[in-house]
This record gives sequence, C-alpha cells and structure tokens, in this order.
Amino acid sequence: MKFFSAIAAITLMTTPAQANMGMKAPNLLVEKLYYAEGRQHPDHPLHGSFSGLCCGLDS
Repeated sequence: MKFFSAIAAITLMTTPAQANMGMKAPNLLVEKLYYAEGRQHPDHPLHGSFSGLCCGLDS
C-alpha cells in the first residue's frame, strides 16, 4: 500500500499543473445561485447563462 502511495505522490509532484484552463467551471456559490433562480429549467429566459449571479462575474 505504501508503494502505491509513493508512486501516486511522485506522479503528482512530477506532473505539471495545467496553467491555462480557458473557460473555468462555475464555483459552488454561483452554481447554487444558478439553481436558486431556476435557470436550470429550459424555459427560463437566462437558461445556461451565469451572468449577473455574482458581482464581477460576466461569464
């Protein structure tokens, strides 16, 4: 078991982190606000849009 843990730790240390993620996934607060407003329903006028849910977030 320690052997596999060591391999996993070495792999994580040597694998470079992805520097540019492009479009980021919404954080948990924005996702909760999205569902609280009912935007998950296809008939909502802002369905699929996260704009206006949080200050300074335009995507």
